[in-house]
Amino acid sequence: MLSIMTSYSQKEGVMKVHNDFTLYFRVIPSGKKVVYFYAYDENGKRTQGRSTGQTNKTAARVAVNRLLKEGALLPKKDSVPTFGEYAANWWDWDKCEYLKKRRKRANLTQSYSDHMKRNLDKVVLPYFKNMKMDTITPAVIEAFLDSLIKQKYKNTTINGYYGTFKTMMIEAVERGIITADPTAKVERLINDRDEIKIITPLEFKKLFVGDWSKVWEGNFIACTVNKLAALSGMRVSEILGLKGSCLFDDHIYVCMQHDIYGYRPTKTKDKHNIPLPASLIADLKLLKETSGDGYLFSTNGGGSPICRKTVLMYLRKALVNIGIAAAEIKARNLHIHAWRHFFNTEMLKGGMTTEQAQAITTHKSERMTERYTHFDPLEFAKAKEIQEALLQPVGEMPQGLEAEKKEMPLNVFSFPASGTPQGERKQA
Repeated sequence: MLSIMTSYSQKEGVMKVHNDFTLYFRVIPSGKKVVYFYAYDENGKRTQGRSTGQTNKTAARVAVNRLLKEGALLPKKDSVPTFGEYAANWWDWDKCEYLKKRRKRANLTQSYSDHMKRNLDKVVLPYFKNMKMDTITPAVIEAFLDSLIKQKYKNTTINGYYGTFKTMMIEAVERGIITADPTAKVERLINDRDEIKIITPLEFKKLFVGDWSKVWEGNFIACTVNKLAALSGMRVSEILGLKGSCLFDDHIYVCMQHDIYGYRPTKTKDKHNIPLPASLIADLKLLKETSGDGYLFSTNGGGSPICRKTVLMYLRKALVNIGIAAAEIKARNLHIHAWRHFFNTEMLKGGMTTEQAQAITTHKSERMTERYTHFDPLEFAKAKEIQEALLQPVGEMPQGLEAEKKEMPLNVFSFPASGTPQGERKQA
């Protein structure tokens, strides 16, 4: 049987009687229904709700009565941590409890955790560090966003910082550190991301059709990296991770990437083939003569790929050499990743469906149906026709591009457990 406690209200002039604690259910962000409790302090003020960690009231009552018996029903002074205390080890790839939990359920990458940690250390932690977790309100968060706006951050950048903070606050509710998520009522800022004004087909031809040596200042590797990005939609890390052993007579096999974390599986963990025109295959075979089965885009015989910054530097030089000024390059937001936008646009213009283009680029979206994830891009004959058309001099068009407009039938394809392409395909 519960004991009772009393408190005196000067405002009402009456003595109030309370139970030692009250149990109630709360649905936490994960969707789980958990029993919380609140009590009253020595001044009769209701305390902040705390999680019992139980999902039924019988078990919860036992747990709270144990706290009552131990004299721990009321939180000790200063028991609510500051944001800085709570943030200890957050986003550390090896120590963060949240990441350990998420990695059981999702293919997270260390680049993701490093990005979130930079957001925390650079902006979020300096602002909230000394605030008690239960004092962070929607009004405080709005002030945080306003402070970033005054510092001239773009809305999309601010939303990135806010996303890091929001994830941490949602997790704080799940752990019972706070009872409600203060970010739930604070929306992200309006998107002001710069539009990427992609390279046009004519600009593509100026870059790659004709005297490439003059445009790319003699750097064949940088030229070929960018050409491959434009004609395949591959991420630059996937291109730099491409090895000679994955080059075949009519396609390449993409299964790994290379970035600051080394040689590792691709971002989406997908393994797939990408069809390429004969002229580009010939360029890659030329690189393989010096790189062997190692990294194709290498200056040391395939031991390691060239630096990403080198590729970007020569892309900017080439753009300037075809008449696009540095200011325009910046205004149009032209960079290595822009080739993915270019490729998708040209594939769709050429008659491919969105799902077919996504099957080649391994771009994930809710609209991609499950059946398309198993198609072999090598069956997309139209893709090769579009690639060949881009490589033709101005005014010329390869045969067959206009001949057949209806969607081509696609064959189901799967990879064996070994992770190598199915079928007998002659290796280059």
